[in-house]
Amino acid sequence: MTKPELFWISGSPPAWRVMLALEVKEIDYISRQLDAAANEHKSADFLNLNPRGQVPVLRVGDAIVRESLAIIAYLDRLQPTPPLLGIDPISTAAIWQWLMDFEHNLCPALATVAQAIFRDRVEDRVDEIAAAIEIVMAEIQQIDSRLSQQQYLYEGSLSATDITFYPSWQWLRRALTKNKIPSARH
Repeated sequence: MTKPELFWISGSPPAWRVMLALEVKEIDYISRQLDAAANEHKSADFLNLNPRGQVPVLRVGDAIVRESLAIIAYLDRLQPTPPLLGIDPISTAAIWQWLMDFEHNLCPALATVAQAIFRDRVEDRVDEIAAAIEIVMAEIQQIDSRLSQQQYLYEGSLSATDITFYPSWQWLRRALTKNKIPSARH
């Protein structure tokens, strides 16, 4: 088998997800870190891999897979153990429900907060950040409740839910240590 190549940018939670999946599955890969400051993700060569100019991208021979969840699904089929997307129809559906909930509800709110901090736009977006924090807190309470009863988000083993949630949560924590968020205006 051709060794997979992972194209990524430092500070990208979706790229971190894929890196975690590769490590958990013990898949050896070639790391292709792109320099965002030099716009390497917008170069003609990279745009041939992903016309959107986004990371991560996984290339295995002639196969090119983009979008972190698609890459995790690809890796789960490529190397079935340990399973990250379930072992039967019900566990697969439950894990995908968690993933979609995260992608549609928590991820946008986390991104609103973290991006405002990293881009030094907090003062301009206080009310938007306050609304996003309310969403984050509600979602985190559900996750915390789940994790107070078990070690992983889905039942007794590490899954794509944990691999998806953890990098974004760490990204937000990293942002929050960079800057204090002012009180929301009410």
